[in-house]
Amino acid sequence: MAGYVARTPNANATWMIIGVNTLIGIYLILLKYNYPMSFMHVISEFGAVPILTINWIQPYRLVTSMFLHSGFVHLALNMFALFIFGPDIEMVLGKTRYLLLYFLSGIIAGLVHAYFIYFFFPYKRLLITPAIGASGAIYGVMAAFAVIFPFRRIMIFMGFPIIAPALLAIMLMAILQTVYAFFDPFSQVAYAAHVGGFIAGLLMAFTFKPSLRRVHYYI
Repeated sequence: MAGYVARTPNANATWMIIGVNTLIGIYLILLKYNYPMSFMHVISEFGAVPILTINWIQPYRLVTSMFLHSGFVHLALNMFALFIFGPDIEMVLGKTRYLLLYFLSGIIAGLVHAYFIYFFFPYKRLLITPAIGASGAIYGVMAAFAVIFPFRRIMIFMGFPIIAPALLAIMLMAILQTVYAFFDPFSQVAYAAHVGGFIAGLLMAFTFKPSLRRVHYYI
């Protein structure tokens, strides 16, 4: 049997990202139900608005949008996915490369979302609607998991639970996100952002993988 040598003994960066997202998420949930206009103001000020992204206006939104979630379910699903996939990837890659993977995947996700709309569905409503959430970054982490741990079995839900090797399961999810992006552009889910984050994570994982050190276990 073989595994990878850990570059860091803990997953503190993952826990920190989850913690910050959770704190901001709870604040926004309270704001949403008590002061909905203030909630919308935060989203409009810090979400990634496609037309602004395309014109490179306030590019900081590509980062701030990654810490905003629309409600409890949105927050919980994203943080659960990061909890499942993040720690192993962080420990194998090391904190610096893991954080690069996470944030660069999220930024590229925002860019892909904006340009996808601009080229394929250039409607005013879509161009001015802020995109929020950590999903793009998390899809990048999931892509890295599929590359580094391709045969580890995971469970995903496609209307019903499916248990399959990570490579197969995560690739299937990415393909479905691509299909949804073209056939459901007015969805509240930014499918193209998921695809962009996935591709970014995939490329970085293939770049990092040759330098990972393996250890062999004899049983």
